[in-house]
Parts: sequence; structure tokens; C-alpha cells
Amino acid sequence: MHKAHRTTNLSTIAVAALVGGVAGAVVGLMFAPKSGKELRKGIYKKADDAIEHVEDVTSYHAGAIKQQGTDLVGKGKQLAEDLQTFIQESLKMRKSGYIPINIAKDEPTEDSLQAELEIDSPILVPEIPLQEE
Repeated sequence: MHKAHRTTNLSTIAVAALVGGVAGAVVGLMFAPKSGKELRKGIYKKADDAIEHVEDVTSYHAGAIKQQGTDLVGKGKQLAEDLQTFIQESLKMRKSGYIPINIAKDEPTEDSLQAELEIDSPILVPEIPLQEE
């Protein structure tokens, strides 16, 4: 008996929803400010405007992405050329036995540190004996 009561409630709800939907559609059409033909034209116009806008934005972004890709390819080619030059120079130096020592101007040397700190003698570090096991 419980199932019959439940089925009746579901069917009543379904019928009420259907009737309410139809009544709402009829009332909406009766009080619509535009005719159906005008309403469809407005919808088509808005859809066309939206599509045109999407096409414009898409083509703009596609152009920007294409330009960025071109820039990245150029940078990649330059990086590959620089790396190839570096490797070739390194191999030439290795074959010749030349070992370059590069001291950048920003890196302090021992002489510049002593002059800067006005130290006349080097700092002595005491030797620590190793523990034998």
C-alpha cells in the first residue's frame, strides 16, 4: 500500500510540472514584447554578433601567439648557435692544452680584498690535527 501511495505522488508531481510548464509558456508568449519573428531575428542578430566577436578575439590572439612563437624560434636558433660556438671553442682549447682562467671584474681578488680591508698580513688559520682511529 505504501508503493501505491508513492506512485500516486510521483505521477501527480509530474502532471503538475507539465501543466505548469505549458501554462508558463503560454503566458510568456502572450505577454512577450516582440512577435516570434522579431524575437528570432533578435536572437540571430545577437548570435551573429557573438560569433563575430569570438572570431575577432581568436584571430587577434592567434596573431599574438604566432608572433611569440616566431620570437621564441629566433631566440632558440640564436641560443643553438651560441652553444655550438662555445662547444667548438672549448674543444679547440682542450686540444691545444690551453686552460683559460676567467676572473670577472665583479669578483674580488685576493689583492683587492686585502687592500679593501687594509690588512697588511694574511689571516692565519691554525692547523687542526686529524684524529686517528
